Amino acid sequence: MFTLQDEITEEDLLYVLKNPWKFSTYEWKLYNIHNEKTAFDTLMEQFELSRKDGFSKIFRTANNLPLLILMAVKTSETALHCYLVASKHMEENRQALKVTFEMRQILEEQSYNYKGCTMAVYSQSRETDKQMSWLRFLGLKYKPEGNVGDAKYFEYESRVKA
Repeated sequence: MFTLQDEITEEDLLYVLKNPWKFSTYEWKLYNIHNEKTAFDTLMEQFELSRKDGFSKIFRTANNLPLLILMAVKTSETALHCYLVASKHMEENRQALKVTFEMRQILEEQSYNYKGCTMAVYSQSRETDKQMSWLRFLGLKYKPEGNVGDAKYFEYESRVKA
């Protein structure tokens, strides 16, 4: 089982980078130890921005270890850029499916807070088909016109409360 929290620390970010999920390894280029500092600096910067005008959530294992960190940073009046990085515990504890359902619910709830905005994710993976299927399952739509280099572009359109 996992818990969901809002409080994220530098140690949490460093933990997921030192103990990455296979998708995070490639997304953040962690197969090269020299990229760890760049990834950490980027995540810290985005985390600070998400606290000002966006949102962030952390999923923790039953032992309180970081499982997955989700952040969204408002980049314009109509767009948020989402970042996610997960630890090895996604596979070790078979949490990916449970976390996926929870993330989908978070995106839907947050879309009410950011009416008229899109939440965008750029994804880069060695297992592109699996990663694309997972992002679609979260509710993100693949928009190839937004691709940048090897990074695929996905977006989640905000909902309007009924």
